Amino acid sequence: MPKSLRTFLEDCRREIPDTVVHVTREVDPAHYDVTAIIKHLGAVKKFPILIFDRPLNLHGRVSEFKLVMNCEVSQRKVQIALGLPKEMNRNQMADACLELEQKRVPPIVVDKKEAPVKEVVKVGRDVDVYELPIMRHHEMDGGPYITLGTITRDRKTGIYNSSYHRMEVKSKNTIACFSAVPRHLWRIFRDHEENNLECPVATVLGHHPAYHIGACYIGPFEISEYEVIGGYLREPLRVTASETWGEDLLIPADAEIVIEGALIPGKRAVEGPFGEAPGYLGPQRYTTCALYEVRAINYRKGAMYQSVITPEGDKPWMDLPREGAYLRRIREAVPGVKAVCKFGRHSHYNVFISMKKMSEGDPGRAAAAALTFDHTKNVFVFDDDIDVFNPTEILWALATRVQPHLQVSILKPLFRGDFLDPSLLDEIKTSCMIVDATRPLSRPFSPVSQCPGEAIKRIKLEDYIAEEVLQHIPIDRTTYWC
Repeated sequence: MPKSLRTFLEDCRREIPDTVVHVTREVDPAHYDVTAIIKHLGAVKKFPILIFDRPLNLHGRVSEFKLVMNCEVSQRKVQIALGLPKEMNRNQMADACLELEQKRVPPIVVDKKEAPVKEVVKVGRDVDVYELPIMRHHEMDGGPYITLGTITRDRKTGIYNSSYHRMEVKSKNTIACFSAVPRHLWRIFRDHEENNLECPVATVLGHHPAYHIGACYIGPFEISEYEVIGGYLREPLRVTASETWGEDLLIPADAEIVIEGALIPGKRAVEGPFGEAPGYLGPQRYTTCALYEVRAINYRKGAMYQSVITPEGDKPWMDLPREGAYLRRIREAVPGVKAVCKFGRHSHYNVFISMKKMSEGDPGRAAAAALTFDHTKNVFVFDDDIDVFNPTEILWALATRVQPHLQVSILKPLFRGDFLDPSLLDEIKTSCMIVDATRPLSRPFSPVSQCPGEAIKRIKLEDYIAEEVLQHIPIDRTTYWC
């Protein structure tokens, strides 16, 4: 059976049944009900997959579509999605993502009759995105927002791009789609616009997490992301002809819902503000917000509408491809790089690198490679004994291995910043900081105090404290910074 959101949910029910939860009570996504539920769960560190059986649509009526949330949250769900062992740590998972990206698999085209997403098709006057249970995510958001991946196709090379862009619903058939330089969607749209052509576009509102992970790929423009997605799926992505563009724009055949249409040349729409990944409201936009005219809606019978909330929770399916991209580029400069941490709000503009340092210049070379990415402002480099996914170890190394006047470098604002960074002064350039928290090679450094490994292996906790006692000892999270 081809992979889909439904096969993933079946896998989760089998592997982690307690983390798939149905909410049978009526909820209003457009009035923050779903956001509040997820906030309450996050406050107690619980991130189950939530299936809302009776969400209201934007007309205020119970939708025919269920709403699925939190598929992207938690490492274990991503391991299930990618077929990785549960023993894998975060760094090993990033390496696995790199391997899957390199094993690209071309898509296969199936007839519309064989495509589940074509079970129901609405075009023309029947198009109404208000029928979907679209959310308002944050206080002061400009309107209801779609937050999943959008597909475009380069008219010259034929390569497919899939990427995430915030999209504010404006009417039953119009959306304001925000993009910006140097995003690939904007490049493709501008090429069409400069030739006074409509830009074919489609948005996938529900699919297997491996699809969405592939849509987060950061790599050369020339690589078709349908092939990258196939690598993550470990099977060809099944695609079928769109209603609007036919075989000129192929859409995922096993998606839950696909809306399709065109980005209109010379047309812009006011969009925003919107609560973005850094944890702040992204400002209102106009010049880089293309008008997305919806011309068809395709969906499966009993379809599930899928969404994500930024910046709530760790989102490995979004962060792992980014970590893989950083690993790839930094290792080209310094092969001894062990790990790169880019997950969570605290790492949105920060990069944490661990490495086996062979020369005093290695940290600087690694940091320079990291700074070639747009979302990098501060780079912290550590020895390979530091787990860069553990905030306690990071803070300990910064406190004990850094002399600020020697190991902290402040770089002038010559680097391209991210417009979502509220600290920017002109939305174009950012200053940067490099912190070398590695131990010097030129002089002895105090050894780390630790229990002998022999003793750790020899002593078994259960031999000294009964299992029933251990089970009732509460977890004290006050000693950890989360």
